[in-house]
Parts: sequence; C-alpha cells; structure tokens
Amino acid sequence: MRLRWVYSILIVEQVIASGTFLAAKWALAEFPPLTLAFLRFLIAACGLYVIHRVWPERKPVARNDWGRIALLGVLAVVVNQAFFLYGLRFTSPTHAALLYGATPVLVFLFAVPLLGEQSTLLKKIGVPVTFLGVMVVVFQRGLEWSTKAWLGDLLIFLAVVAWALYTVLGKPLVERYGAVHVTALSLVAGTIFFVPVGAFTIGGFDPGAISARGWWSLLYIAIGTSVVCYTIWFWALERLEATKVSVFNNLQPVITALLSFWLLGERLGVLLIVGGVLVIIGVVLTERG
Repeated sequence: MRLRWVYSILIVEQVIASGTFLAAKWALAEFPPLTLAFLRFLIAACGLYVIHRVWPERKPVARNDWGRIALLGVLAVVVNQAFFLYGLRFTSPTHAALLYGATPVLVFLFAVPLLGEQSTLLKKIGVPVTFLGVMVVVFQRGLEWSTKAWLGDLLIFLAVVAWALYTVLGKPLVERYGAVHVTALSLVAGTIFFVPVGAFTIGGFDPGAISARGWWSLLYIAIGTSVVCYTIWFWALERLEATKVSVFNNLQPVITALLSFWLLGERLGVLLIVGGVLVIIGVVLTERG
C-alpha cells in the first residue's frame, strides 16, 4: 500500500480520536470515571473479540508472547484509560490535549533503544516542532491552573507514558500477528484485569440516570476510539516506524480546536493557524526522517 494511503487513513483516525476529548468530557459529567472506563472497554473488548474470531488468517500466539500481550492490556486499559478518564475529571480537555502532544517525544525516546529506530536529524527536528505547534494551539485557548488541575495533569501524563509504551512494545507483536488480533487480544486481556475494579464501582451505578448524550458519548469512545482508532493505530504500526505513527497524534489538538469551534462555538484565533502550520511542518519533517 502506498504511503499516501497510510497517511490518509491515519488522518481519518486522528479526526475520530480528536472527538474523544469532547465525548469523554460529556460522558464524565454523568458516569463515574472508573465505571465509564469499565463499560467502555467491556463494550470494546466484546466487539473486538467478535471481529478477531471471524477475521481471516488468524495466527496462533506463541506461548512466550502471551505475557507481552497481557502487558499491553494493562498499559492500554488499566493504566492509560483509567488514568486518562480519572485525570480528565479534574483537568480540562485543553490540558489533556497538551499533555498528549508529548506522545511522539516519548515514543521517540522509547523507540530508539527498544526498537532500534534510527535517530535521524529530521526526526530530532520534526518531533519537537510538532510539540511546539501543540503548545501554540493550546495556549491560544488559554490554560487555567488549580490544585485539582495539577493532579489531573499528573494522572494524564502517566496515561501518556503508558500509551507511548503500548505503542512501542506493541509494534513487534503487530508485525507478527497483525493489528486486529493484537488489538483485540490486548484489550480483552486489559478488560479482564480491570474487572475487579469495574465490578466494585458498578455496584452503585444507576443506568436510568444517564441521558441519551451520555450513552452516545460512551458508545463513541468505546467503538469509535477503542475499536476503530486503536486498530488503525496498530495497523499503521505494521507499515511505519513507531515515531512516524505517533507524530500524527499531534494533529489532535488542532482538530479538537476545530471541533470545539464547530460544536461548542469556541473562538478561533490566529495562533491556531500558526500552531496548526507548525504541527503539519513537524509531521512532514518526521515522516521524511
């Protein structure tokens, strides 16, 4: 497949993923964070398992790889999403977008020693340029700080570290078994690990108190983000270096700002354009590196 098609599909994935910040914030207004995480991945794991069972050319997983798949599940579900959803309760989608802008930097730092990725000059320039663009976009929207925001930011940063490790450690497995199978098995494993926490939190949950928007927001992050985006992410890792895939993540703050303008009526400023241009330049430099 030509690279332009891989890039095009990654951009579509980023558009879907960008809606996660808004949908998750809406869902968190009605769901307790750990209950939301449990329901999200229970739905996603069931959907992915069905897809996994009917997907052609399913390869048996070697015994020594099951531990690695379980680790991916812990990183993606228990650490990444539990911390993301709990942290987002205390901080804003703007802060979360800024912190997730560090993903390519962390992936680059992990991928060089763990995957043997080449540390080229263009990557060393492109990755920081995309993060600079993210900072410009986020700061033009304004940042508000409080004690709870710092706690939320810390939890979300830990979620970003977990996602970077999930990306880097998942690449060798994806190359052996394929994106659909690794995504499905890792999320099923992570959901199983999360069951004790989810079962404890869901006891006092009242489904009747959730509005239609709350349920649609849950389905969006369960199916759109966890099923579609996670699978495309690993699918791209089969075809590109981890750093080159992760740098697309920095399109999210720009797209999120555009979605906020469209859906919430937020103001767009000159700095958004400047930041967006910097992100695109950084992505191009990294992909050529």
